[in-house]
Amino acid sequence: MPEPASTGFVARNNEVVGSVLSIAALVVAVLLGAGLMFGTDTRGVRAILTVLTIAGGTFTLLLQVIGRSLRAITPDAQWEQEEADWRRQMGISADEEETPEQSGRLAVPVAVGAIVVGLALSVVPAIF
Repeated sequence: MPEPASTGFVARNNEVVGSVLSIAALVVAVLLGAGLMFGTDTRGVRAILTVLTIAGGTFTLLLQVIGRSLRAITPDAQWEQEEADWRRQMGISADEEETPEQSGRLAVPVAVGAIVVGLALSVVPAIF
């Protein structure tokens, strides 16, 4: 079935674009955490925790932005069809899974909290 002319490249290939952007987000998040660690001369367990918390929080926020952007660009009917196909392939019924709004409600505050913890582990000791 040919794609309608009104959908753009991103809407037609949102899974591939999302995968590529997710990998890029992971690299950016890890580099950000490692850069903060090296920039503040953090060592030992604090260094590991800094990278993990900063990278984890940043990655979560970037994935939220990517997901919401792709959702806004993709037509609703196409998104619902792809999601139904994916659920069928994974063997997930609609009753078993939470809606993204339910699961995403807590993700952003926890990610921001992780970034704050990471900053507290590396920046605060570097200042004092």
